[in-house]
Amino acid sequence: MYLRQLQLIQFRNYDELLLSLSEGINCFTGANGAGKTNILDAVHFLAFTKGFRSSQDQQAVQKGADFFFNGGKLIRKTTKDGKEIEKSVQCNYQKGKGKKVMVDLQPLKRMSDHIGYIPMVSILPSDTDLINGPSAGRRQFMDMLISQYDQVYLRNLIQYNRVIDQRNALLRQFASQGGVDQDQLDLWNMQMVPLGIAIQKERARFTELFMPVFEDYFKKIVSEQEKPGIRYNPNIHDFTEEAWHKALKDKEARDLINQYTGLGIQRDDLVFQIDDRSVRNFGSQGQQKTFVISLKLAQYALLQNQKKLPPILLLDDIFDKLDKYRLAKIAGILDEDMEGQIFITDTSLERMKLVFAETLKKVKFFEVQEGRINEVVTQ
Repeated sequence: MYLRQLQLIQFRNYDELLLSLSEGINCFTGANGAGKTNILDAVHFLAFTKGFRSSQDQQAVQKGADFFFNGGKLIRKTTKDGKEIEKSVQCNYQKGKGKKVMVDLQPLKRMSDHIGYIPMVSILPSDTDLINGPSAGRRQFMDMLISQYDQVYLRNLIQYNRVIDQRNALLRQFASQGGVDQDQLDLWNMQMVPLGIAIQKERARFTELFMPVFEDYFKKIVSEQEKPGIRYNPNIHDFTEEAWHKALKDKEARDLINQYTGLGIQRDDLVFQIDDRSVRNFGSQGQQKTFVISLKLAQYALLQNQKKLPPILLLDDIFDKLDKYRLAKIAGILDEDMEGQIFITDTSLERMKLVFAETLKKVKFFEVQEGRINEVVTQ
């Protein structure tokens, strides 16, 4: 599966753009601020119905415009005879009317139905926040991956968040009225608990599947000498209804005072380690960067295994400040292990030519200048 064509109208700094893409590697080079990352953001919209730069759709609309058009020609190869099937995918937005996702010009009723249709993994400079940032980013890392191959998990997650919103609204209502309706609170607890347990079990299963794949990529990039570790740290450690109800009852008074739910899967975390030491507290910048890249490459491999389909891979400015050894290792992995289409941004065209000089994949190079893109012809 790959994008053969990308068309943008009034999307970020692109007034109008039509690109023919390689099914292998697409390298976009140019100065910072030229619009390289905007291309990756547009591709991300087509897979996740939102950009990775901002959750506010209106921020992707070109200045002075009131809509953006973002469309792609998606090619899917059948497994039996290799025949190519073309699908049209669009994710468009108009101020005042909102966003619409369409496949073959047919609008989707629910955005969540589209998640996983185009499996995708992105590696971004901000991904170091997975290590140094709050636990919400690490939960999102798990959720975005699992949701792409498990629709039941995604539905449970959506429903759980709705229940939490309703429970929190009830807690605020109790505070304003100066009284508690225990029956109503117990009703939301009864809805919350089975959903939370189902999500916890799938997160624990994910960690077991993910860890050996991650360790393999970490050792390929770094060395066999260091031992990485990932541990799932659930907020409620016993995955039983009895344990959940007891924890909620024990913290009920605190929830009533704080007016929000302090327990549940919204407090889960992942613990990252190298040689049993916290990567956050003891890892160097180089260790942290390669740890994150290993996380994302393992995310790609696990998603491909679960979907039986190579994902699209987005890499935004990750080669800068990597030494030659690690640069060569990552380039080799992209060439040998990543079977799907790849989008890469970098400030140096010459560096990209050197990195992919011996690749067996089809490569297209593009130069980006102030919202204009030109394909670079190489010999």
